[in-house]
Amino acid sequence: MTWVGAARAGALFLAVTAVGACGDAATDEGEPAPGAPTEGASTGSIPGMPPGLPPGTGTPPPGGTAVPSLDGGGSDASVDPPDPPDPPDPDAGTPPVDSGKPPVDAGRPDTGTPPVGGPGPRPTRNCAYSKDADGFFRMVTLTGGVDYWVRLPPTYVATTPYPMVLGTHGCGDNAKNFATWAMAPYAIRATQAHIAVSVGAGRDGQCWNTAADEAKVLAVLDDVRTCFYVHQKKVTMAGYSSGGLMAYTTAMRNARKFAGLLIENSSLQSTFGANTDATLAAAGWKLNVAITARTSDNQFAIATIRADRTKLQGAGFPVQFRELAGGHDGNSDDWTGYLLPKISGYTAP
Repeated sequence: MTWVGAARAGALFLAVTAVGACGDAATDEGEPAPGAPTEGASTGSIPGMPPGLPPGTGTPPPGGTAVPSLDGGGSDASVDPPDPPDPPDPDAGTPPVDSGKPPVDAGRPDTGTPPVGGPGPRPTRNCAYSKDADGFFRMVTLTGGVDYWVRLPPTYVATTPYPMVLGTHGCGDNAKNFATWAMAPYAIRATQAHIAVSVGAGRDGQCWNTAADEAKVLAVLDDVRTCFYVHQKKVTMAGYSSGGLMAYTTAMRNARKFAGLLIENSSLQSTFGANTDATLAAAGWKLNVAITARTSDNQFAIATIRADRTKLQGAGFPVQFRELAGGHDGNSDDWTGYLLPKISGYTAP
């Protein structure tokens, strides 16, 4: 199923404070080009929900306004219900401004601990949770109280290690909604083989601050592994727009913790600025990277994203890249048809 253009998740990013948002015909290095979907937002009984789709399908929010999270009443049994989302970034809708100031610690050495032997340790605690009708549930880290949403594979058993995809949403979106349209889209839920995680970290309805939020994303990674059996060599970071900046930040500065990186409509150089080359050189290993971009994206110019690909390849990173016609809007098909399938071939050393 395809819906395009329903996903404006914000429009502004700064060099340190990231942005958000979402997409359409294809050219793919090494893969046949799929047909171009028709762009245009659908409407239904729930704002932003295409008609005829089952509840809980999820959709990127239009115009930077978060769609209702469609919880179905589910929440983490061990914590209070989530607080209302913070208001969207007041600058949402403004074209991106490059401050010219890279993150303060851009280019610092990767200090992540490399995986050691096999799938890694099993969970160390029993974590209470309550699934909604679509299998999603909210958790909060034991240390720091960082919130996140999870959907487990339908066949999950605690004695089997699973790949994990850890995602960060765009501006104006929220962690629950991003989980439903990108981390575990409706089309793959019956056969989902990975643990899908979407980080909230108090950023619902907002853009990410890459300098301040990196530690929160890593806290979620560590917390999930204490609750569920995550294969330590098969963790992939992922993000859309502002969340893509957050994903680049987390994965490149902690490369040894990740097998790969999935990016929809975002930019490496918009993340690290003048420190891009130093950051790539300092990465703990040349992790796998998959990028999907839009040729008419008004937030991240296609020329910049092509230059990102060139820098990554020049630094020795294995890159899979495709371009689609269309603007900045996100699309579940980017995840179901292109990005998420890549993780089956990703393994950290």
